[in-house]
Amino acid sequence: MLRAGALEATLSPTEGGRLATLRDLSGTAPRDLVVPLRAWPAEPRRWSKGGAYPLIPYSNRIADGCLRHAGRLWSVRSHPDATPHSLHGTAHLREWEVEAHTSTRAVLTLAAEPDGDWPWPYTARQSFELTPEALRIELSIENRGLEAFPVGLGWHPYLAWSPNAEIHHDARWRWLYDKDYVATGETAPADTAGSRTSYFADWTGLDVRHADGHSVHVTASPALSHLVLHRPDDDAYLCVEPVSHVANGFNLAAEGVVGTGTRLLGAGASFSAWVELGPGRRDPGPTAGRESEP
Repeated sequence: MLRAGALEATLSPTEGGRLATLRDLSGTAPRDLVVPLRAWPAEPRRWSKGGAYPLIPYSNRIADGCLRHAGRLWSVRSHPDATPHSLHGTAHLREWEVEAHTSTRAVLTLAAEPDGDWPWPYTARQSFELTPEALRIELSIENRGLEAFPVGLGWHPYLAWSPNAEIHHDARWRWLYDKDYVATGETAPADTAGSRTSYFADWTGLDVRHADGHSVHVTASPALSHLVLHRPDDDAYLCVEPVSHVANGFNLAAEGVVGTGTRLLGAGASFSAWVELGPGRRDPGPTAGRESEP
């Protein structure tokens, strides 16, 4: 457990290095900023929709489980909820080690070997630091192999949602996608009509403002220039995912599409980024107009 001021966080290293809870204790009753992580389903790849988890070594989908890189096709295992596509990398499916832990900071590490989910070895690291204002997560990945591979980073929190809540962000454009949520390579302005799932780009901050005046603020390093928003039909949560690349970005980049956020990580090289999530300033008045709701 981490505690700083009125904020309290718990982690679950063995369940994919997840953030399990993040609560604001400043009010008369604890307020969950993320949906608490519940009991794990029987199927390990159908994880509980709560908490937050790392997106390493890529986020979202790789179309048909086939990755184009260095002039050949590499196979990655599909996900049961996205078949025939893969989904959200491998780090959240592994047990992480606790490298360090204090009352306000924890460091988790993962040494991943090549397998059916990802063909290259890497070491991942998450550093959680809680202040009275926010939780800051620093993510990194290091290539432990002998050849370069495409790489991405991101973080996948399930924010608490409430009736009449509003989403405000400053993204400038968005990617279009097909019926399987695979980006097509086409783009549109961010202010055009969206849906419950949107792939945005070129953003710096996001606020979720609840009707009771409470809000949650999310920001990220420039390396996480893409943003996925998703809200299910039952409004059980809001996914706000700062990520470095668009869905299927590695394959789109191999086809010559620009702006996907794809990076090549050479042997021994590393890539890092950060995300901050915390309560926003309480607004006692009505919330402003809704912008770019997913």
